[in-house]
Amino acid sequence: MSTTINEPFSIMTKIPFELQLWWNDLGKEGQDEVRKYLKDLPDLLYIQPRGDIIRALVAHWDSAHNVFHFSDFELTPTIEEIAGYIGSDQDPLRFKYLIAPRAITIHRFLNSLKVTRTVHHPDFAKGFCSFRFVYDRYGHVGGFNNPDFKLCSRNSRQKWEEHRRVAFMVAFLGLVIFPRKDGNIDLKVAGIVSTLQTMGKSTLAHMIVVDIFRALTACKAGGNFFEGCNLLLQMWMIEHLCPRSQLLSYGSAEKTCIEEFCTRIKGASLPEGVTAWALLFRNFKASQIQWVLGWLSVEEVIYMPAARPHFLLMGLKSIQPYAPYRVLRQLGRYQVIPRDEDLSTQMVEISPNGRFPEE
Repeated sequence: MSTTINEPFSIMTKIPFELQLWWNDLGKEGQDEVRKYLKDLPDLLYIQPRGDIIRALVAHWDSAHNVFHFSDFELTPTIEEIAGYIGSDQDPLRFKYLIAPRAITIHRFLNSLKVTRTVHHPDFAKGFCSFRFVYDRYGHVGGFNNPDFKLCSRNSRQKWEEHRRVAFMVAFLGLVIFPRKDGNIDLKVAGIVSTLQTMGKSTLAHMIVVDIFRALTACKAGGNFFEGCNLLLQMWMIEHLCPRSQLLSYGSAEKTCIEEFCTRIKGASLPEGVTAWALLFRNFKASQIQWVLGWLSVEEVIYMPAARPHFLLMGLKSIQPYAPYRVLRQLGRYQVIPRDEDLSTQMVEISPNGRFPEE
């Protein structure tokens, strides 16, 4: 069944205040350690979610091509754009290691959080844990002092501080980047954090894009929760609505790209409410679009593999086709008329245990 803007579905609308307190309590040293792996993503903690934009956008999602289709043009989040929000070093995106989700055992999950294997919880067998389970142990100093939490820090405050940084990354990714409707944390996120720590030059950009695609398709089909990073999607859409006459660079600025978001859109007249956004999108024209985001470097882009005109990328919950050749104007290239190819048949769901359905 197709959806309309009047059908109800929800998004992650509120970031837990405890998560923000936890981030602040890490201090500069702890925050710098987290940023080694998550880059600028923690700055999303202070972006206000806007459900009206997402609800209106869903009606324009083309699940056969994984693009937004408006009156006379197409638009879609690209890996380059999402990587730009994340922030990265000078290595080109094409040299990055693409993280893939893996099934994770309960023991491995507990080990990643440095919690003894004697701890049992019924949620673990279902593939998730609660935010409270992680926060109580590492979100505040009381976790270090409580022997009932069975931590492996062995009365070492220094080790506990090191472990709480890892726990923060698990909680942040599980709640903000790969959210669940029930507000719990997917155990596979701990495996992603482990890979970020052990594999140099890795990126989450493709996984974020894939989960956004999957969430849009699910909501367009009648799903009742947006299981993707709605914060990055709303920022991406708003910036494409704000034309800029000159290139902007935030690479050497004191603030990150995400922190500077509000400055970049300052003065923009944005609709309020689903109906107003729907009216804007219904009459959207290509001439109204900021095609290339001013802060985005488009000297090197990935837009087509050698063998076929699209990629298959793996996210946390699915494999999705990615066809940036449909939106070459976003990447600073001449637009070509894309071949009409139904890509929906190549979408593959990954079951909660990390395996494909037929396994």
